[in-house]
Amino acid sequence: MQASVILSDVRRALIESSAQFWSDAELLRYLNRAELDYTNKIRILESTAQLSLVQGRLDYPLPQNWLAAKAVFFKSENPDGTYVWKRLYPTNLEKNTQVMPNFMNTTTDNQGTPSRYWVWNRSLWLDKAPDSDNDTTLVLFFKSKPIPLSAATEQINLDDSLSEAITAYILDKAWSKENESEKAAEQQTIYDRYVAEGRKWVKKQSGDQRYRIDIDSPLPFDPLNG
Repeated sequence: MQASVILSDVRRALIESSAQFWSDAELLRYLNRAELDYTNKIRILESTAQLSLVQGRLDYPLPQNWLAAKAVFFKSENPDGTYVWKRLYPTNLEKNTQVMPNFMNTTTDNQGTPSRYWVWNRSLWLDKAPDSDNDTTLVLFFKSKPIPLSAATEQINLDDSLSEAITAYILDKAWSKENESEKAAEQQTIYDRYVAEGRKWVKKQSGDQRYRIDIDSPLPFDPLNG
């Protein structure tokens, strides 16, 4: 859905068919704020990225649209040229310092194979700097932030089925600016309802998921071949 569709709906509710009191630029700014607020509350947008590891380096800048990690995989290469992907597990600075108090020593004899990661100051840190055999690749699966729209002709970041949330958010801000507190409160209620609806939407994306099975194992599980 183009942003212009939402802005037209907003103008219709505000009884302003053209940009007189409400400019397109201001409404588009509210639209971007709506998407940012919505995704921050629901974590609905998803993305992937690759990071190239460097021998002896511990920290790597995260993508600009990164919001929260879901899974991090490390490419482990074998001497014969084959490779496997291994999952890195999350930790934090305090725990890693307890386990590896000398982790910041990145000299050759302290390098090795990373097994865990943590996030600090919008960078991903490894529990051990990679050595020459492990300066490979990380693949990040993460919840992402929306890309700000610069024109009303661009497509919104949210799924069309949730677009009414954006309309309600913009109208809430618009009515508040016009000191229409009752109308603003009504739109705030509608927006909050769509926040709850969005959380259900996220869960329903993988409709065949078995939520009662919660076994974390590094070994593959194939129900057909045992």
